[in-house]
Amino acid sequence: MISLLFVDDEPNILTLTERYLEREPEFTVTTSPSASAALNILKSDTVQAIISDYQMPGMDGIEFLKEVRAIDKHIPFILFTGKGREEIAVEAFENGADFYIQKGGDPKSQYAELIHKIKAALNRRKAETEVITLNRLYEVLSATNRAIVRIHDRNELLNEICRIVMEKGGFAMAWAGIVNPTTNIIELTATYGYIDGHLETVDLSIDEIPGGRGLTGTAVRESRFMVCNDVATDPIMAPWRDIALDWGYRSIAAFPFALHSGNAGVITYYASTPGFFNDQIIQLLDEQAQDISYALLASEHERQWFSSEDKLKRSELRYRRLFETAQDGILILDEETGKIVDANPFILDMLGYPLDYFVGKQLWELGFIRDKSFAQNAYDELKTNGYIRYEDLPLEAEDGRRIDVEFVSNVYLVDSKRIIQCNIRDITGRIRAEEALSMANKKLNLLGSITRHDINNQLLVLNGYLELLHEEAPGPALEDCFAEITASSARIAAIVQFSKAYEQIGVQAPNWQDVRSLVETAAPDVAPGQVTVKNDIPAGTEVFADPLIARVVSNLVDNAVRHGGKITNIRFSSEEREGDLIIVCEDDGGGIPAEEKENIFERGYGKNTGFGLFLAREVLAITGITITETGEPGKGARFEITVPSGAWRFQRAAGG
Repeated sequence: MISLLFVDDEPNILTLTERYLEREPEFTVTTSPSASAALNILKSDTVQAIISDYQMPGMDGIEFLKEVRAIDKHIPFILFTGKGREEIAVEAFENGADFYIQKGGDPKSQYAELIHKIKAALNRRKAETEVITLNRLYEVLSATNRAIVRIHDRNELLNEICRIVMEKGGFAMAWAGIVNPTTNIIELTATYGYIDGHLETVDLSIDEIPGGRGLTGTAVRESRFMVCNDVATDPIMAPWRDIALDWGYRSIAAFPFALHSGNAGVITYYASTPGFFNDQIIQLLDEQAQDISYALLASEHERQWFSSEDKLKRSELRYRRLFETAQDGILILDEETGKIVDANPFILDMLGYPLDYFVGKQLWELGFIRDKSFAQNAYDELKTNGYIRYEDLPLEAEDGRRIDVEFVSNVYLVDSKRIIQCNIRDITGRIRAEEALSMANKKLNLLGSITRHDINNQLLVLNGYLELLHEEAPGPALEDCFAEITASSARIAAIVQFSKAYEQIGVQAPNWQDVRSLVETAAPDVAPGQVTVKNDIPAGTEVFADPLIARVVSNLVDNAVRHGGKITNIRFSSEEREGDLIIVCEDDGGGIPAEEKENIFERGYGKNTGFGLFLAREVLAITGITITETGEPGKGARFEITVPSGAWRFQRAAGG
């Protein structure tokens, strides 16, 4: 069920709209007669979209929208009002409304349009967040595998994995527990996130008793993952619902690991939004649970074989278990000759070739790698740097299918012999999802382009006939009317032009981009003259952002040169602050008056460049990045760009 909040001060409209919306089987509607009451509902209830009137006593729809955006920047918000003034619609969109619908006309058609807009807003927000979430979870899997190789103590490993899923995966909380075989109690072993005694209030057992019928106990008892995508309504959460909701948990999933062993346990994830665990996320988390199982099972076998003469055999067995059951393709190469010495079952199944096809060959001799120069260069780079990573490499299966993969290789020392391990992960599904989202954006942009073309044609007709009328019916009494109509036409043209610039945002999928290179590329383009642009961004600093971030950087330099007064220096720098990356752009000009600090991000600024700070803020917000002005008036402007944890990294440079 999708929970909607409808706000209107007219009781009859509340009742009518609720009845129309709840004719959709997936909608459930909560109504509120005022914006202030609605804000209280948002604090205590799970709401997935908001529809609000504009003109209401106490707090109008725009003020309500601003309050909502201060709480939640992503929840869909639709202004549904009888007030049809253009400036209301513009202000609504500038403050983060998804759609604006004017009341009136045939109710059946109007509510059909409202339902369509609600679903469109929900789908758009969902698509935007899913791509970011999946990218984070792929990084979680990679980091988990690195931790498994590096950490051999069980509790330390589980604590590290909980930290990884929190910091890189965006969960609200994660914890892991091990089953006590004597009491069948799940004992808390590792946690990360805001819990503050939450787990101590919950009975955790794997027996068929009240304390064992929740997600966690059931997952272990029935040897399968358990998912609750709506804590507020799922019957399985009834005994623990109030506690979970108080702590802000809206979706929960539990994944058992290492069952039927001395390390049998479970890892449980908490998300702050309902419906978080879709099929792709569940698959990735299940893969992680399998990786944990293989690591702990191998570790258990190691402890069972204690004699020194068996150390080598135990190590080989542990490696062989991980190697043969890994959910990535793995190739092992002799570092000296570059020839393949082993390939795991996963890559054999993925590509359709037998083992003897691989063994004894070098990468560039394999038919499934389309780019032979890549294979030769990759081997040379590995010998030099000991590490390579390619995010999107095309391979070809034995039956001719194209497979897009992530390719990561490292050089290891094994018994004084250097070997190369190549991990190959199939990302075809992720690429297709990104392409589908890109195609949807292109279609929306085409529709916008056609609409602008038609509006511009009609403006041409309007202005032409207005000029003829002005010439044929002159008169002082009509001059004010002619002036107002001409000004209104110009404003419409400006809005159309603004929509063209706004349309470019999100056309291309976000990707990792080097910040230092962005500054070096952008600075010469704006021709600063006598102004020096100093780049103190460390090499290898990367952010995950819309490709238009390059124009954001250019715009900051251009704004400083045009509007900063007598400036001589512009400096870019960065620092880490509480897990976030802060990118700073500051100058030594006159600064920005305190009363204008917020206005500079409103639509209308930046007309000289065609890409104002309003659009800069929108570009950055696609991947959760924010921008503020923190300079001291009279001492220069200072813009701080805050990149959240998980959306920035330091990439090791070649030869570094």
